[in-house]
Amino acid sequence: MKIGKNTVFLIIGFLSIILSFILTINIPSAKAATNDTVIVSLNISLLSEIIVTPAAIEWLNIVPTYTATLYSVDIQNTGSVNFTKLWSTVNSFAIETTNPIGKGNPALYSAGSFLVLKNETGEAGYRFVNRIEWNETEQPTYMTLNPTDAVSWGYFRNFTDIYLWNFNDSATAGECLNGSQMEFRIKSTPESLTSPNRDMTVGTIAATFEANTTEWSSWTFSSGPLQDYCVYIYRDCSRIMVAQWDYNQTLPACSARKYITTEDFMSGMIHTVNLTVLVPRGMPSGNTSTSVLTIVAE
Repeated sequence: MKIGKNTVFLIIGFLSIILSFILTINIPSAKAATNDTVIVSLNISLLSEIIVTPAAIEWLNIVPTYTATLYSVDIQNTGSVNFTKLWSTVNSFAIETTNPIGKGNPALYSAGSFLVLKNETGEAGYRFVNRIEWNETEQPTYMTLNPTDAVSWGYFRNFTDIYLWNFNDSATAGECLNGSQMEFRIKSTPESLTSPNRDMTVGTIAATFEANTTEWSSWTFSSGPLQDYCVYIYRDCSRIMVAQWDYNQTLPACSARKYITTEDFMSGMIHTVNLTVLVPRGMPSGNTSTSVLTIVAE
């Protein structure tokens, strides 16, 4: 069939009417949506973990009796368990096993023996972590022993000052574990470098025996240079160890021990301590033996 011009216009018009009708129909919007929910639950397992930074500290060219650099150390609870106690120990007693006095060899000394720590609240000040002091091989000139049967004597070197001490052994000769049979004394005032008073019968403080293991006996002083420290005497009477923050269970109990903190140490928290070293007179120059400071959270 032949389609004319008028027929084409008719068809186009008819299509326009149909399109207009379609556009007027109410078509649902394509943006319409619905939703539902998913309940999310989580249970975190127990993880006991702390991280101490920095991982290493070094003191170089420290002149004896001069102040050394202070370092801050962060202890962060990176686990999921809350702690209530922090304490520290440095392995001086494991490193410094030979009497280094008068041998001119710095490697015989443990670096940790010079280390002092102050906690965040600072109420105790800088306190030795584990300082080793050795028996002097020869009795100091003009020293008067007290007790008279003392078998060991030496000095507590508190940075710029030195304090003379002595003690006897227990009934088992050469053993210093049974404190009930011993007497341990220290001078209450530092020794003068020009006119030392080494008479241990005057101006001394007696220690109180507390406990013992098969390795150490523990003692405390109510006053003097070792007040509020735990002082341990090694079983062979060759040395003492001065400690403050060490709850190592290999050591005998001691009432003067202190925790770095007993506040709640919760996950994500950071506790900061300050460290430095106190180097007294009479130390040979060179490198001491490296020590390891261990921080324990419980």
